[in-house]
Amino acid sequence: MLIKVEQGLPALHSLRDAWLTLQHEAKASPFISYDWCAYQASLNSQPPVMVSAWMADKCVGILPLVVKPLSKRFSLPVLSHLCQRFTDYQMLLCDSAYPVADILGAMHGYIQRSEYQAYPLLLQYPDMALRDALLNLSGSAACHSWQQTFFRLQGAPVKAKVAREARRRKRKLEQTGSIEIHTQYGFDEALINWVLDQSAARHGANSLTDAQHREATLSLLAGFKDKLHLACIKKDGAFLAAHLGFVHSDYLYYYVPVTSDDERNLSPGIILLHEIISDMPDLALEAIDFLRGEESYKADWGNVFKDTSGVFIHGQYGINIKKRLLSKMWLSRNS
Repeated sequence: MLIKVEQGLPALHSLRDAWLTLQHEAKASPFISYDWCAYQASLNSQPPVMVSAWMADKCVGILPLVVKPLSKRFSLPVLSHLCQRFTDYQMLLCDSAYPVADILGAMHGYIQRSEYQAYPLLLQYPDMALRDALLNLSGSAACHSWQQTFFRLQGAPVKAKVAREARRRKRKLEQTGSIEIHTQYGFDEALINWVLDQSAARHGANSLTDAQHREATLSLLAGFKDKLHLACIKKDGAFLAAHLGFVHSDYLYYYVPVTSDDERNLSPGIILLHEIISDMPDLALEAIDFLRGEESYKADWGNVFKDTSGVFIHGQYGINIKKRLLSKMWLSRNS
């Protein structure tokens, strides 16, 4: 297996054709698609470090990285995943014919012999497959633990009390005006703009939701029309609650749920979630992945809970005692 490590936007762009072929064959998540990663790279001040694996002339793996400080307090440079902003799972794009651990092991072995050998590797929120492979590498340690929450259609049903309360609130909401509920709305820029504006107002603007990047964000999302999920509740023709997410295989990534201030006491977002769950068979969904975050509604609506974490892997420090000490101090505070 041939491993290549190349730096800069030209290196990323040169992989485009191989990347698109590989993501199509692997049925890859949007979070590791070429368009998603290229947009991430355009937002970074540091150039990407592209690690790719090849068998003959076929690309079988891509891991997009970037050099960044370990933290605001610890200036130690580390290799981290390129997709930092608004990305819930960091992934390795991998040919399904090869185990993730084999591809990653070859990549990491090459990095340890390259100009980046002294850089620790830090992936703060890898997906499960990448996390397990990372933890098998020498010098790895778990950090930044969190809990993944899912609702699986084949698992336990929604708690009776929770579902009953959602239905009650729906009846109350229907008494306030003309209510429309759409669990599959179709691509609509007006709705997307409303979702992004509501998210920015509620949680603070970022490079996904702010006005400065809006045109680029809309263009990015338009490229995922076949994977994008939009749902909403309207009251008297105006949006009241909505969800913007992605469908990957038979999973719904519950990505950006929002509500307006109108009728907030009736929790229209929860009403919409209950309707989506009720319509999962018609939407050809097996599960909803609630992604990262500790919002209280996830405990009510999830029926599968998995503990996971980020992964830190020590670099080849040699006689550099300072880097070794900084790494140990950071890990002691973040394990």
